[in-house]
Amino acid sequence: MRRLLLSLSALLVGTACRDPRLDPVFPRGYRVDTYGQVAAQKIDVLWVVDNSGSMKPHQDNLARNFQSFIDEFTRSSVDYRLAITTTDIANDQGRFRGPVLSPQTNGVAQAFSQQIRVGTGGGSFEAGLDAARMSLQARLAANQPQYDAIVTCQEACPQGQGKEAFQCRDNCVTGSGIDFLRPDAYLYLVFITDEEDRSAYDVHTYYRSFKTAKGVGNDGTVTTAAIIGDVPTPACAQANSGTRYKQLSDMTGGEVGSICDAEFADSLKRLASNAVGLRRKFALEMSPNPKTIEVRVRYRCDAPAHMTARCTEVDRDECQASNATSETFGTVCKPQEGEPDGWVYEPEARVIFFAGDSVPNVPSQVELRYFEEGIEP
Repeated sequence: MRRLLLSLSALLVGTACRDPRLDPVFPRGYRVDTYGQVAAQKIDVLWVVDNSGSMKPHQDNLARNFQSFIDEFTRSSVDYRLAITTTDIANDQGRFRGPVLSPQTNGVAQAFSQQIRVGTGGGSFEAGLDAARMSLQARLAANQPQYDAIVTCQEACPQGQGKEAFQCRDNCVTGSGIDFLRPDAYLYLVFITDEEDRSAYDVHTYYRSFKTAKGVGNDGTVTTAAIIGDVPTPACAQANSGTRYKQLSDMTGGEVGSICDAEFADSLKRLASNAVGLRRKFALEMSPNPKTIEVRVRYRCDAPAHMTARCTEVDRDECQASNATSETFGTVCKPQEGEPDGWVYEPEARVIFFAGDSVPNVPSQVELRYFEEGIEP
C-alpha cells in the first residue's frame, strides 16, 4: 500500500494542482496575486446523512433539490461517484446504503433521491465524523487487493515521464475496477444533520484521518462540507448547532449550508461548486490597502460568452496579439463588486470572497491587484 500511495502521490501532484500561482515582479508595495480556477476531473462523494427521528423533512428536502448539485457536476464534466452512509455507528457502522452511483447510472438523480432517504430509525447518538472514518477505513480495506494490483501493473510500465509511461500508469489505475476511493479521484465528504456531532475524538483527529485517506502527500485532495444547524445559533428551533462539522469544513476549505433552509437548492449548488474546485475564497498574500484592491478574472481567448456575461467590463485586446492562441488567458473580465453577486473583501480572513453567482468559471485565472497596507498608489 505504501508503494501505491507514493506512486499515486506522484500522479496527483503531476495532474491535479488546484492552486497554481504566478509570481511576476512589480514595483515596491504593489502586488498581483494570481490563482488558477481548475475543476477536478474525478470526485468521489461520501454523503453522511443523519437517520434519527427528526430527519425526514430534511432528507426529503435533499432529495428534491439534488438536481442543483448534479447539474454543476455535469457542466464541469466531472466523472463522479456517489456513496451514502448514515450517522448511526451502532447499526450501520459506516456501511454504504445502496450501490455506488456514477454518470453511467440510469436515472442517477432519481436513484440518489431514493437512496438518500435513509429513514428515521437510527439512534439518537449521531456520530457523523466517526461514521465517515469507519466508512473510509472499510473501503480502503476492501480495495486493498486492487491497490496492490495497481502497484504491480505500474511497476511493469515504461520508466520515465514520457507520454507512453504516463498513459501506462494511468491505465493501471482506471482499469482497476475500484468504484469508490479511486486513487486518482478527489474525495468530498458531506455531512447532513440537525444535531451536533458526538464522535469520540477531537475534530483535529478526524481532520488528520480524512486528510490522509488518499495517502501521504495527497492531503489537498480531501474536502469536507456540511448542511447543519447554524453556528452559533440555529435559524430554526428543531436544530442544534453543528459546531464540530463547521470547524472541520473550515479547516479543509469546504462549504457549509443551513439545515433550516426551506430548500437546499442554493446550498447544494455551492457545495457542488466547492467540490469541483470552483473556489469562492482567494487569499491575499499580504495585508492590503483595502481601497486599492482590484479584482480581475482572466478567461481563455476562446471562452464562450456565458462565462463573461456577468462582467462589468471585458477586455479582449490581449487576444489580438500576434502570439495569442485560443488557449491564451487574454479575455480579461472585471467582475461585479459587492453582494449579492459580486466580490467582497473580508478583512478578518484577508480573502476575496465571490458571493452568489459571481464565482469564476473554469478554466480561469483570478488576479488580485493591490498595494500593501500603508502604501498609497
